[in-house]
Amino acid sequence: MEVPKMRNYRYVDQYLTELLKDIYPQPPDPGHTRWAAEVINNWITKLAPCKSVLDVGCGEAFCQPIFENLRIEYTGVNLGIDFVNAKMQGRNVYQQDFSFLEFPDNSFDLIFARHALEHSPMPVVTLMEWYRVSKQWLCLVMPTPRGWGWVGRNHYSVLSLSQNRFLLERAGWKTIWEDHSEPREYRFMVEKIERVSLVEDTDAEFADEE
Repeated sequence: MEVPKMRNYRYVDQYLTELLKDIYPQPPDPGHTRWAAEVINNWITKLAPCKSVLDVGCGEAFCQPIFENLRIEYTGVNLGIDFVNAKMQGRNVYQQDFSFLEFPDNSFDLIFARHALEHSPMPVVTLMEWYRVSKQWLCLVMPTPRGWGWVGRNHYSVLSLSQNRFLLERAGWKTIWEDHSEPREYRFMVEKIERVSLVEDTDAEFADEE
């Protein structure tokens, strides 16, 4: 297929600027901290060697001490008041759109994305961007529709289990582990493989599960 000679990205930038108004602060709370620590301590310790992590949509970077306790160099990206609050706490964060990162290719061993991808208006593009910046792994934790609902402020991409799997595969990620024991979260550990187009008919894979 011939690639268009020109795409007008001005409109995309305009739309994303408008959506910035939907961003809301996410201060730490005991439940989210407990769930995040559970995933990090149970899963990330099994990755060898994992020396650096980029926490995308990191809130106030409450995961930084958890990763640093494992001697993993931490970097976070966020937007809005969370960035200001995180910097005031001395966190290592950058104010960036996680779909358009300013880091070079293969900058971090691991991308950690917990309750982040649902905030992307173009999730497969976002997963491809994380693929670019990651050296090897992505830990993706998504809210389940049953636990959190399909709609909400700044929630553009609440996905079913099969949709999560499909987009991960399309973006070039191969699943290492899955865990659905927490009814409010889908948890995936995936690694980079060569990205290929999916040409087969996948409609049958989209069950109506939540």
